[in-house]
Amino acid sequence: MSEFTVSKIIEIHDEIIRIYGGTRGVLSEATLEMLVYKVNQENDIFRKAALILHRIASQHPFFDGNKRTALVAAEKMLYDEGYCIDAEQDEKVVMMLRIAKYKCSIKSIEEWISERARELHMG
Repeated sequence: MSEFTVSKIIEIHDEIIRIYGGTRGVLSEATLEMLVYKVNQENDIFRKAALILHRIASQHPFFDGNKRTALVAAEKMLYDEGYCIDAEQDEKVVMMLRIAKYKCSIKSIEEWISERARELHMG
């Protein structure tokens, strides 16, 4: 993901809804635009991923699938930079629920990601 854009987030969301079901549609494009602006101002990949998780999961820019979209978008950004989150699916679900319930700061999300980030060995 060379450049993080609103359209890329919406594409991820639409694909998730197509595969797993739910209601398509954007509730707040302004929320997505602010997220993209903030993410593109950051240099640290773990901070970028934390912002994505926090903003999408807690600010609900979509009608449905916000937590799923947040996780996939963050994991895609990390993957494109050569990283993955090394955690069981259950742990990821618990974290996403905590974020959506406003129980995590961006800093604590960033720490969670950086503690679990593993470099991918592609080649």
